[in-house]
Amino acid sequence: MAKLHREKTNEDLSTLSRSGTPVNCLPKLPPIITSEIDRSFLLDLNDYIRYETDKLSHGDDDQRYTIYKSVFNRIIEHVSAYKPLLTAIKKEYEDTIEAIKKGQREADFLHGKLKAMASEPSTIRNYRKRADELDERILVIQKDNDRLQKELNELQQKRKEREELDREVTEPPKRELKKDSRMIPGLTLEESTDLTLLYRNYEKLDRQLKELNISFRTRYVPKSHKLELKERLDNKVNERDDLLRQGQIYRYKRSKLKIAVEAAQAYNRVKPPHQTVGDAVIFALAQARGLQKQEKELSPGEGQQQRDGSPSAPQTLTTTSFDDDDPSKEKKLKMMLEYIEKFNELFEDGMYEDAAIHAANSPKGILRTSATLAKFRDVKVHGNVRSPLLAFCDAVMASVSAVGSKPNHKLSDECVECVLNENRLDLLAHWIAQDRLSLNHQIGDRIVDHCNCQVPCKCSCQALAQNVYSKLHLYRQAVICMLKQGRVHTGMEYAKHKYPLSKQEYLELLRTCPSLPLMHSLVEEDGEGTRTLPLGVVILVLLENSHFDLVIRFMQDLQNTPSADDQNTSLFHSAMMDDVDTTAEQWDSLVKLLRDQGYEETSVKLLSSIHVLSAVKTVLYDSLKVESPENESAS
Repeated sequence: MAKLHREKTNEDLSTLSRSGTPVNCLPKLPPIITSEIDRSFLLDLNDYIRYETDKLSHGDDDQRYTIYKSVFNRIIEHVSAYKPLLTAIKKEYEDTIEAIKKGQREADFLHGKLKAMASEPSTIRNYRKRADELDERILVIQKDNDRLQKELNELQQKRKEREELDREVTEPPKRELKKDSRMIPGLTLEESTDLTLLYRNYEKLDRQLKELNISFRTRYVPKSHKLELKERLDNKVNERDDLLRQGQIYRYKRSKLKIAVEAAQAYNRVKPPHQTVGDAVIFALAQARGLQKQEKELSPGEGQQQRDGSPSAPQTLTTTSFDDDDPSKEKKLKMMLEYIEKFNELFEDGMYEDAAIHAANSPKGILRTSATLAKFRDVKVHGNVRSPLLAFCDAVMASVSAVGSKPNHKLSDECVECVLNENRLDLLAHWIAQDRLSLNHQIGDRIVDHCNCQVPCKCSCQALAQNVYSKLHLYRQAVICMLKQGRVHTGMEYAKHKYPLSKQEYLELLRTCPSLPLMHSLVEEDGEGTRTLPLGVVILVLLENSHFDLVIRFMQDLQNTPSADDQNTSLFHSAMMDDVDTTAEQWDSLVKLLRDQGYEETSVKLLSSIHVLSAVKTVLYDSLKVESPENESAS
């Protein structure tokens, strides 16, 4: 390192001499060792180098470089006067060492790459040799597979031949059934050859067979089934007795609490000075027990109470009414169970029409439920026959008069949905006319949604919905249905008398049911000389939804119709004069929109009407302006 330092210094001096700068001009540096501290520092560094190098293994150049690097850093830190020079020297050394290391790494990389390129032909040759060996093995395996498959086919063929031979030996000859040439009992020769009659008799016999099977299952049941029913009935009776006993106890407690509450309320109203609330309650309870004893004495057969007034358990059973112990209730329960079993048998046998009628006429409506309807909905039938779901709905509605009650709202909604899906509007109209549905607004909405007609409606859905809404007093929806039927005049009169609509609601009607009669009825004057909506508002609302053809026809009709007040003035001009809601800018935008859409003639007429309107308004304004000063001077 000292040698390198001297060489670096000589190079610097030679550079300075060549450049013409005198050497003596450089500042003199102090000597490195100037005191005992520097000498002890150098001795410590030598000891550190010796100690660290002794621990190194032979050939560990990186660690040796690290040791001398740290020593050099300590020297730089110690000798502050030489710090810039030594730092520059250190940097040059580190750059040189890094360049050497980088060159060594590149050399190693290139050496490995050269070695791989040298071994590449041999590697390719080995891969090709291995591929040839694998192809040979594949061919051998394929030959073995073909041979084994051939042997397997031969074995299967031999086994098949052997089985056929065994079958021929063991299988007895089949008997040939002789055709019965006798006549069918009860039928003549002509009837025996008539296919229609034969099919009819076959269906009759099949129906009789099913009825026999049903009667066999219902008449005869295992004895164990009777024992199960009896045990179930006993359990129900015991549960009933327990509930009755608890009910008696709860009723007695409730009566005592009621007496106590009434006594406390009476005390709070009067508040006697020498009595407390507790005394009043105790007195009322004692008085009630005395009254109960008097009643028991008058009717001793009803049982007695205990001294504290609470009924005992055996006495509660004696106080039950005759209706609770009536055996007819058990009989009714048994009849209901048999009724449900009969319905299940009819349903399982595919007799859906009979099952529907059976369920619709069930006692206490136990089968007139949405669950039964869902059961019929799950049945799918084929052919031109009525669906089981529609049969059930029709049977339920037909039995309303016999049962005496309408189906609930949910069942009514599902029945309406069924007839709408089947497109049986005649049935729905009959149900609504006969008042057999529990009506609600959902039914009306379903009927309205089912209608796909353009205005006016031709499928009678809107008429049915109007009937429903009218019965429910939903007059706004009823008016909409009338307008969708094309009954504009009737709908407007109905709205005026039943449900006066606001301006915003009229606009919604116009957006929902746009038509020429409705537009005329909104713009024309009524008996009081007022218009329902301004002309400009009606036209602008229709143009929002691009009803250009409707607007053109409407404007032409108004321009060709004379006003009721003045035969020389068209209804269009009269309506424009009365329109104070539409601004001049809106009229101008309307003219521009009509011109852009290609309605040049209509836009010109409208523009002329606008000019006339503005001129009339100007004249009126000027006349009012002239009259006002005269009135002021007269006053």
